[in-house]
Amino acid sequence: MSELVILDLDGVIIKSQSQQIFLNYLFKKKLIGLFFYLKIYFWFVLYKLGLVNDPKKIMDYAYSFLKGKKTEDIEKIVEIFFNEKLQQFIFSEIIDIINKHKSQGRELVIISNSVDVIVSRVAKFLGIKNYISTQLENTDRIFTGKILGDIIYGKNKITVVKEFIKNNNLNLNNSYAYTDHISDLNLLLMVKNPNAVNPDRFLFTKAKKNNWPILIFKK
Repeated sequence: MSELVILDLDGVIIKSQSQQIFLNYLFKKKLIGLFFYLKIYFWFVLYKLGLVNDPKKIMDYAYSFLKGKKTEDIEKIVEIFFNEKLQQFIFSEIIDIINKHKSQGRELVIISNSVDVIVSRVAKFLGIKNYISTQLENTDRIFTGKILGDIIYGKNKITVVKEFIKNNNLNLNNSYAYTDHISDLNLLLMVKNPNAVNPDRFLFTKAKKNNWPILIFKK
C-alpha cells in the first residue's frame, strides 16, 4: 500500500487565493462587472481576516456568471489565465517537496475548495494525477452556473480524503499533509507528518503547541 501526501492548493502550492487571482483576471479582461467583482472581493478580505468561515454562499454567487457558457470556452480562458498569470504564483519550494515525495514513491493528491477547472490545470502542471476539488455543474458541456454537490472545505475534506484512501488502497501509516489554514486542522491531525505552510495565526499557534514543522515559502 502506497503512502499518501495531501496538499492544499491555496497558500501551499499557490501564493494567495487561486480563485481571488482568477477573479482579478476576469475583471481585468472585462469578463465580469465592477459590482460583481467588488462584492466577491470584499468577501475575500473578510475571509482573510477570519471574519467569515463558510465560503459556500459566496461561491454560489461567484460562479453564477458561468450560466449558459460552454465548458470548452471557459477551459480555454483558464488555460490562458494559468499561462499568463497563475503559474507565476506557484511556490518553487513546494515543487521541490513534491518532487522529493514522487522520488520516494508516494501517492500525491491535491485537496482544494477551488473549482475543478483551476485545480486540474495546476495538477497537470505539477504532474500530479490526483486532485479533489469543488465541482462546477454542467449539462451537456454547458455550465449551469451552480456548484455540484458540496464544496471541498473544512469537514468535507476529511470525508473525501477517507473515500480517496479507501478507493485507492492507500494508508496513513507514514502519511503527510501540507496546509495553511486552521479550517484544515482535522486534516493535519489525520496524518503522521503534518506540516503547517505559511500558516494563519490560528494554525501557527496550534502548530507551535504540537511541535509541527512550520514551513514559510517565499520563492
